[in-house]
Amino acid sequence: MCDWESFVRGYLAAGDGGNLNALGRFLHDDVVLHDPGGTTAIGIDHEKETWRKARNAMPGLRHEVQEVVCEGSTLAARVELSGSLQGQFAGITGEGQEFKIDQVIFMHLQDGKCKELWAIIDTESFRRQVGPS
Repeated sequence: MCDWESFVRGYLAAGDGGNLNALGRFLHDDVVLHDPGGTTAIGIDHEKETWRKARNAMPGLRHEVQEVVCEGSTLAARVELSGSLQGQFAGITGEGQEFKIDQVIFMHLQDGKCKELWAIIDTESFRRQVGPS
């Protein structure tokens, strides 16, 4: 286990639990965020809004860390993401369909916080699980 494993677990637990003010313990104010949809944004406020939208659409959202690898100031985590889609998120609308998908998170760390973050999810699997039958 690397020193940063509890860091990534804490970051995800804060988001899952809706404790969005705690994200400041993990992210620089000017963090660069690369979202699964291919967009890039700057700032912790953007990340808080992303978590807010995700939790509104998926109130039982849960990230379970499977593996963490650290090399210098770079952290990679393999995560299982689960919940049920009960609204609209990322252009997909659900009516309570449950899902379980893979996610990978890469972070560049600086001064004890994340300076840049990539979140990659299995979007196709998500669409298959929650989309129209």
